[in-house]
Amino acid sequence: MKHKPTDTIKRILKQSLKFFAYSYSALIICYLILKLIFWDSLWIIALVSTFIPLIFFPTFLLPLIGLSIIKKRWFSIISAIGCIVLISWLQIKYFSPAPIDSTNSQPSIKILSHNVGWYTTQSPTLVKLIEREKPDIIFLQEIVHKHTERAFTWLKADYPYQIGIPPVGILSKYPIVSSEILHLADRAETQQRAVIKFKDREIVVYNMQATGPWFKKYKILRFIKIPVYKYDQRSPEIIDLVERVQQETLPVIVAGDFNMTDETQDYYNLQKVLQDSFRKSGFGFGFTWPHGWELKFLVKRSNWKLNYPVCRIDYIWYSQHWGAKSSSSLEATESDHLPVGAELVLLKPQNS
Repeated sequence: MKHKPTDTIKRILKQSLKFFAYSYSALIICYLILKLIFWDSLWIIALVSTFIPLIFFPTFLLPLIGLSIIKKRWFSIISAIGCIVLISWLQIKYFSPAPIDSTNSQPSIKILSHNVGWYTTQSPTLVKLIEREKPDIIFLQEIVHKHTERAFTWLKADYPYQIGIPPVGILSKYPIVSSEILHLADRAETQQRAVIKFKDREIVVYNMQATGPWFKKYKILRFIKIPVYKYDQRSPEIIDLVERVQQETLPVIVAGDFNMTDETQDYYNLQKVLQDSFRKSGFGFGFTWPHGWELKFLVKRSNWKLNYPVCRIDYIWYSQHWGAKSSSSLEATESDHLPVGAELVLLKPQNS
């Protein structure tokens, strides 16, 4: 008796789904074990962590595959438990914001941070973003001279206090008492530290641009090279920043492009001394990068673009002197980074 083509297709589909369910489950278990043991010390774990929680989403398909195709009770029970754990983790980490309840007597400040992507973001677009959001302090990364010559000039009336030294810049409605250029851990990336007179006291702000990870070819045999995910230059910068923040006595705000996700060890280290405004008061994943990437490496001569960011690498952090009232990723500009904004409330009195 001959098999119908549709029967063959169904059989191949079932086998493919079964293979996916078993292999995906094994890979997730291996990832969790290795992350628990090694965390970021293994480059493959660091790379996979970049795309968490998206990589966890296929977990929700496993109970359906288990019931309809694998038909093994133990697999269905374990996969259902995995789904419950995943839902709980997502709810607690991404969908349970706890913004601070503030009173009118507590001074608040609006922050905007944006990596403008060098020449990609046009000055009129940047000005339109700022005029719409009306922040009090603006942190900009990867700016060029055209931004300082045009956008900074156009915004001078509303933001009279400006430090525009490409590739970083700060614009403020409040007086900038002092400022300095930093190179954390003596790396090439440029950061800023400034003291700003906010209301009746001084605050410290850091404008951050951390070294981004990249792929480097690594020779395993004479004629065989594999791409390796390199991110070790960022960690010394974060350690340097943590040490500087620990020495600050004034209220601190740190904003910018950190080139790390909230699944990295660098994030964990920074979280020891600062609080993530989006994690405290934002809702959802808050992905900020890479917006508008052309996917020609997948399909040549294609106009496909990735208009839905898959990572959150842009942050607004604050010290214990503050509380987060709100935080969100904002409307896209021409940059591959989305802007981020937050409203912070000063908690402690002046003599604290």
